Amino acid sequence: MKEFIAMLLLLVTGASPAWAWGSEGHRIVAEIAEQYLEPTAARQVRDLLAIENETTLAGVSTWADKIRGQRRNTAPWHYVNIPIDAAGFDAARDCLHDNCVVAKIDQFFGQLGNRDAAPKTRLEALKFLVHFVGDLHQPLHASDNRDRGGNDIRVDFNGHKTNLHAVWDSGLLGPVVHGDERAYAIKLVHSIASAQIKAWRSGKPSDWANESHEVAVQVIYGTLPHAPGALLDHYEATALPLVDRQLQKAGVRLAAILNAILK
Repeated sequence: MKEFIAMLLLLVTGASPAWAWGSEGHRIVAEIAEQYLEPTAARQVRDLLAIENETTLAGVSTWADKIRGQRRNTAPWHYVNIPIDAAGFDAARDCLHDNCVVAKIDQFFGQLGNRDAAPKTRLEALKFLVHFVGDLHQPLHASDNRDRGGNDIRVDFNGHKTNLHAVWDSGLLGPVVHGDERAYAIKLVHSIASAQIKAWRSGKPSDWANESHEVAVQVIYGTLPHAPGALLDHYEATALPLVDRQLQKAGVRLAAILNAILK
């Protein structure tokens, strides 16, 4: 029943170019990150969350989506439009006036690290960071094929009419998560090797944007056909491991950011 309701909501609401990962994806990223927080960082995170009676990063992971209706200026902060025929991120072309997810991660990194800022200001920075690091790892939020992040590509997925963006937001995850994001996150944590953790912690947001862009170019717009109509039978088998890997990277990197700020 939960899977049916999730799919129904997906079909009714669709997705907008600034709505990456469904709630499942964002909560999974947050749950993974909490597994890698160092004690000092974990304590400071708890103190900030307590301002609003929250106890987990997962609990605030979708806040940035929920406030978009009231704070419409934040909509472009959720993505970066890197053309699929471009070699990679170019701030002058893709992030005019620092109005994209790459720049906002850097901005809120600084705000969270400012110990002189008001606690509520730092909490808001934390909430934005939790969400935007997840957003940046959704490949359709780091690519531009003049199709509104795949929203304009109508497809049939598991017998339901939807769009490509919605498939990558929630369609692939919903049926396998079964409403238990924490259990799925722990499962993903157990499959992360130490060497991967070390490798993924390197780089900066623009590098992570380039990785997501490459997934979109090479796979979503490359080896996986998505012409209007039914997606191929093997689509899930190919795409879901990539979704899992992006969630793992996002969680590890979110923890690395918070550990670096909250020493």
